[in-house]
Amino acid sequence: MHRVGQVAVAGAFLLLGGVGCSAEAQSGATAPTATPTATPTISRQDIRVQLVPDTVQSGATRSIHVRAFCPLPQGGTDYRATARSDSFTGLVTLSQPAPATPAASSTPVTTAAPLPEVQGFAPIDQKAKAGRYQVEVKCDGTNDTGKATLTLTAKPKATPTPTRTRVVPTKAPRAGGGGTAAGAADEPSGIPAGVTVFALLAALGGGIALARRKSGTR
Repeated sequence: MHRVGQVAVAGAFLLLGGVGCSAEAQSGATAPTATPTATPTISRQDIRVQLVPDTVQSGATRSIHVRAFCPLPQGGTDYRATARSDSFTGLVTLSQPAPATPAASSTPVTTAAPLPEVQGFAPIDQKAKAGRYQVEVKCDGTNDTGKATLTLTAKPKATPTPTRTRVVPTKAPRAGGGGTAAGAADEPSGIPAGVTVFALLAALGGGIALARRKSGTR
């Protein structure tokens, strides 16, 4: 009986030791920690902006048409955008165009939904010099942005028209030799015409008288 009691006591000690070791092993184990997952970043691309026309003459064009393809905002935000440029007179508001009214037809026509778009007219500053200007558009609802380039050309310089001067001759051209010169009558002579005729007649009369006298003496 005494030996059986010792064996029972030894077995109890061994059982208590195994329970203690398992408890220490469980208490020493660390609970696994959850690894945080990285939030994916969405890259935002620039919106498309159109200028109609994109090349105008400086100081001669009053306004241009600006179109921007902004994404539709979520919620009750107004679908608008703003455009700015150093070539504009100020900030321009772009809004959604009015929907086009379909023409009356007996046959229903299915068309694709139009792309979201805002547009408006931007007045050009008459004092803006010739050059390239950047037009920036920002969507109000989503803060998306886009850019386009506007070119202002210089005014062409006016070419003066040459004036023709008409030269009027003051004297008639002289005729060639062998006849009377056309310009001889225009030139003043030292003897008046009446005196010249009288001298010729007197010389002719004297010649006739001298001829008669000679014929009478013979």
